[in-house]
Formats: sequence, C-alpha cells, structure tokens
Amino acid sequence: METTLTFEEYVTSRAWEQATLEVCPLCGAGACHLQGLGTYRRKVPAEAFVARYYCPEQHTTFSLLPDFYASRVPGTLDDIEHTVAQAAASTGLEHAAEELRPGDEPGAVTLSVAVAWVRRRVAWVRALLVTVAGLFPELFAGERPSLQALRGRLGTSRVLVALRGICEPYLYGLPPPLGLNPRTPWGVARGGARQQSIGPDPPLCRR
Repeated sequence: METTLTFEEYVTSRAWEQATLEVCPLCGAGACHLQGLGTYRRKVPAEAFVARYYCPEQHTTFSLLPDFYASRVPGTLDDIEHTVAQAAASTGLEHAAEELRPGDEPGAVTLSVAVAWVRRRVAWVRALLVTVAGLFPELFAGERPSLQALRGRLGTSRVLVALRGICEPYLYGLPPPLGLNPRTPWGVARGGARQQSIGPDPPLCRR
C-alpha cells in the first residue's frame, strides 16, 4: 500500500494507532474472524510501531507495514537506497563505509563491519534491480539495471519506495528489503498460508 506520510509524520501522528484492516487478504469479507493483534516495535531509524492482525482460520498474521519501511531488516527503504547510491558514487566500499558509518561516532563499529554492512545493502539492491528488470523490462528500456537509471525513468529519488508499489503483485516472491516472506517460494508458507502481508493503514492511500 502506498502512503503519503513520511517516517517522521508517521511517528509524530502515531499512525499505527489508527491502522485498520477491514478485510482478511486471504479469506475475504466476513469469511473469517479477523482480529487485531496489537503492534510490534521497530527501533530504526527511531522507535515506532506497526499494527498487526491475525486470521485464526488461516493461522496467519498480517503486518500493516507502511511502504517506507524495509521488510525484515532494520530501517527504511530510503536509508538503504541512500547507502547504495553513496557506494556507487564513492571510490570504493571502504570509502563509502567511512562516510556512512564514521569510526568516531558513539557506538561506532569497526571498518570491516561497516564495509560488510554496506556490501549487504548493495547486494540486496543489485539483485532486486536485476529481478525487476526481468519483470518490467520497459522500466530500463535497454539500460543497465541501476538506481540511477530508474531514478531517471521514474522521475523520483525514492526508487525503492516506488518499486514497492510497482511490484505489488510480486511482493511475495521478492526478497527483503522490498519483498515479503522469502523463506518459501512465492511466500506460501507450510499449509498454504501467506505470512506478513502488507495491509491498508490509514492514512495510507489505496491503489
């Protein structure tokens, strides 16, 4: 689901308290006993919460995850995109790591840990863009899959957030930080139930 809120607005308005899921994504309207399941906490980039619902018939939970959040990893999609763009503009991963995670900050990690942190995010996005190029070849129109190419094509500096919407039909088959439930093919858990669906979260905008 798309959202017009920034992370800061989401936190300030405590939007998770107004989050509702009216229809079970698996069972449909009135076909199950869908119920609220409280919230879970996200700590990065600051403390916030995400509402959850539970379908007892399907034994499945649904997280009402706003589009700006990365899935299954800390932080936001914008933060990950910034890291990857910084790495692309730097002379190397070590230089990018020193800029993104300075060694003189409180709680700093070693350079090798910072480099591994950057490398993981670069690998995530690189694999994602290759997959997206296969799903939507017109987005690249013969260009090499890259954030820069998609920023020009989509006219936005928030490519990963935009892809969360564009790739909505395929989210169960895409890995984190964009997609959902990568442990089984196409997000189908044992018994056929899908886990961790993105649901509507007022003030989110329906597509």
